[in-house]
Amino acid sequence: MKSSFIFSFFLAFFLSAFALQAQDDQSAPYGGIQATPKYAWEVGLSGGHSMLTGDVAFVPSWGAGFHIRRAMDYVFSLRFDASYLNFVGDTENGPITYLDTREGYVHRTTFASASGQVLITLNNLRWDKPVRKVNLYVFVGAGASYSKTAIDFKNDSLQDLSDVVIPGARDFGNIGPIMDGGAGIAFRLGPAVNIAFEHKASMLFSRRADYLDGFSAGFRDIPQYTHVRLNFNLRRKGALAEPLYWVNPLDVVLTDISELKERPVLDLTDTDGDGVIDMLDQDNDTPAGVPVDTRGLPLDSDADGVPDYKDVEPFSPPATRVTPDGKAVEGPGKYVTEDELEQVIAHQAAQQGSGKITSWFLPTIHFNPDSYTVRYADYPAIESVARVMKANPDIKVVVKGFTDKTASSEYNLMLSFMRAQSAVELLVNQYDIPRERLLIQYAGEDEPLVPVSGSNYINRRVEFFVAGPDDVEMARPEGRPAGKGSYRGQKESDY
Repeated sequence: MKSSFIFSFFLAFFLSAFALQAQDDQSAPYGGIQATPKYAWEVGLSGGHSMLTGDVAFVPSWGAGFHIRRAMDYVFSLRFDASYLNFVGDTENGPITYLDTREGYVHRTTFASASGQVLITLNNLRWDKPVRKVNLYVFVGAGASYSKTAIDFKNDSLQDLSDVVIPGARDFGNIGPIMDGGAGIAFRLGPAVNIAFEHKASMLFSRRADYLDGFSAGFRDIPQYTHVRLNFNLRRKGALAEPLYWVNPLDVVLTDISELKERPVLDLTDTDGDGVIDMLDQDNDTPAGVPVDTRGLPLDSDADGVPDYKDVEPFSPPATRVTPDGKAVEGPGKYVTEDELEQVIAHQAAQQGSGKITSWFLPTIHFNPDSYTVRYADYPAIESVARVMKANPDIKVVVKGFTDKTASSEYNLMLSFMRAQSAVELLVNQYDIPRERLLIQYAGEDEPLVPVSGSNYINRRVEFFVAGPDDVEMARPEGRPAGKGSYRGQKESDY
């Protein structure tokens, strides 16, 4: 009854722990921004020395096993562990003889066990580095075992190795509940692999507990397993972070703070008074009252290289050669009339695909970290793109996604594709733009607007521009598809 109660208690504990973890993973506080990355499971193999601490002196033997481990948070993790151990003992080398017959013997015991364990990482509360290089941990668990003992009497020339020839022990049964515990130290070899040195001791709760070595002296025999573990993190080609017991709990927060500190101090000075601050203005000497674009450059409506305020013919036909003051070299050399201007605009629309209107300015939208959900604040920008496309039904628009540098290049390619696709789906479903008029392209982290590493709001974007004759839709990148508007992942990167 006592053994069954202990086993049932630990089973209920593990099931509750997994249920609580699943509930935590479904929550999305802080406006959908997730500081804890999606992290990998760990699997591993073990092998090493086994011995039985009991009444008979042990002879060194071997054991092997495997495990599956999952972090609950940055300190606690759960592990399913299975092992197969061999124990050998010899009464000739120890203090114990066999009952009252004074017959020496050698015992050979097979001990197979499976248990659920709680691991506690002892050194993951230092926040000076992105990941730990060394991981110290202790663990405790409960489960079930199968044991089988055979003895070889030294005075028997036939060497009887029959199963469980222990007087009074035949009816004990081979299966019983166990508790185990131990400690280990792991060394990180890379984002996907680590090696650990661990010791585990088990305690069997059954009448067989003191007969594992073939002799009963009133105390349980304790199986011991000192071994090496080779552990692998299942990271889905870099899309998942390392298990949390390797990761700095404040990694994302410290990365964002560091990036904020590196940003230049905002200076709202506007020397030439054109409405574009000097930090962004590419021409700080624009004359007063001259219209400028978003870069602070004087407007040049006909793109002839002469700004409108100096251009005597500010609406020259496309590709027309002009004089330094903007006057057409060919043609009547007069100001363009309103009718002629409308003809130019119609001609530009008809030239979709010729590359003559690809410089139209269209808005840019931005995204939260590791997210491809279009923010409500950017819906007006999407609507303005839709208005331009409805007013010009002959043009196609390229929708191009980008990311910042906070993950691997493969991960960022998929995330940039998903951002472009989200914008396209919104234009199609919300504004009835034909899908064939939208071309998805993506560049991952390769074309940043702000040349910095790490998290950056400006670089997490989707741009829109009128398609040229060479623009085509790019195929979906290889990789695991993202789901539910959030594509969280690891902080290792290859830049």
